[in-house]
Amino acid sequence: MDPLSQVISLLEPRGYLVGGFQAGGDWSIRFEPFEGVKCYAVTAGSLWIAVEGAGEPVRLGQGDCFLLPRGRPFRVASDLALPSGDWKRYFLGSRDGELVKLNDGDGVTVLGGHFQLAGPQLEMLLGILPPIVHLRTETEREMLRWVIDQMGQELSESRPGSFLILQQLVSMIFVQALRLHLNERNGVGWLFALSDRQVGAAIAAIHREPERRWTVATLAFEVGMSRSGFAARFAQLVGDGPIEYLTRWRMLLASRSLSRGEPIGAVARSLGYESESAFSFAFKRVMGSAPRHYVRLAASVGGASGFD
Repeated sequence: MDPLSQVISLLEPRGYLVGGFQAGGDWSIRFEPFEGVKCYAVTAGSLWIAVEGAGEPVRLGQGDCFLLPRGRPFRVASDLALPSGDWKRYFLGSRDGELVKLNDGDGVTVLGGHFQLAGPQLEMLLGILPPIVHLRTETEREMLRWVIDQMGQELSESRPGSFLILQQLVSMIFVQALRLHLNERNGVGWLFALSDRQVGAAIAAIHREPERRWTVATLAFEVGMSRSGFAARFAQLVGDGPIEYLTRWRMLLASRSLSRGEPIGAVARSLGYESESAFSFAFKRVMGSAPRHYVRLAASVGGASGFD
């Protein structure tokens, strides 16, 4: 499994909401801060979106997709100069899979979903993304067009099993948005580093064998680089050194295993640590809590992570 798939698979999707809205005439809606990720596609018309702390408002047109991964307040409108109404006025009480109509509902159509994600690795994935990920080039649109068309059909026809299919389609848009965002090579972080042939190969090796006694030298040899050149390039692209990244990934895997009730000693051995004390020291340094305390905290909240 590739590194992006591994990180996403460690997340715990929950609380899916799928649907959309159609709006006509003059309209403006204000949304409060939220938990989770919102992922939408514009299938007809156009609108404005302004996300708090994201810079200038963005004009969205037919075929555009956008991802809101940071939970910041935002407004969508036909004209941002209009007074904004609270989202609850329009959407509270609507059913999953429903298309809410604003005014005459024939100007713009937006389809998508909102889902919660949990797990200590959540910040590893979402923390490096901007407040809005906007997918708008023709290539990006083409790659997502089938998914968007399928969403429209499921929402309009309400066939048996539609809700489950809609969940999967929203997940596909989410993953595709992350994949396309990799093309922005000016970012720093492991997600962007996956696009680099050699550093991406090193990250893949770490994810493939997290228990191996990797060193900077063995990772450099694995990808055909000098030790110094590899270390410098990895730090430049990822923002951390190779061993720091390895340790953090091990601890994220460990947190999942511990929350599932696996013994601390067994978890330590599975990740290449010869002693429980060495593992505990590394876990506390990365996760901010000793493994035993983490286990107690996870148990007290029914297995959820204490670092969500």
